[in-house]
Amino acid sequence: KSTMLRKCGILRAKEMPEMEVVGVEVPDPHGAYGLKGVGEIGLVPTAGAVANALYQFDQERRHQLPMKLPRKRRS
Repeated sequence: KSTMLRKCGILRAKEMPEMEVVGVEVPDPHGAYGLKGVGEIGLVPTAGAVANALYQFDQERRHQLPMKLPRKRRS
């Protein structure tokens, strides 16, 4: 088991292949002015990162939101 990215075989940015991004405009009937949000994608890993940080702190896995510390540890 490795905890270092360089041993996991994960590609770095400079090793990634070239890619072409194509924007497809489709109005969203539920968004203001027909717009869609794109900022939410940055929130996807947040819950997992917080859950892992809390696990490192007290070795207790959390599987539901909101994630809280037990009352005895909140002080």
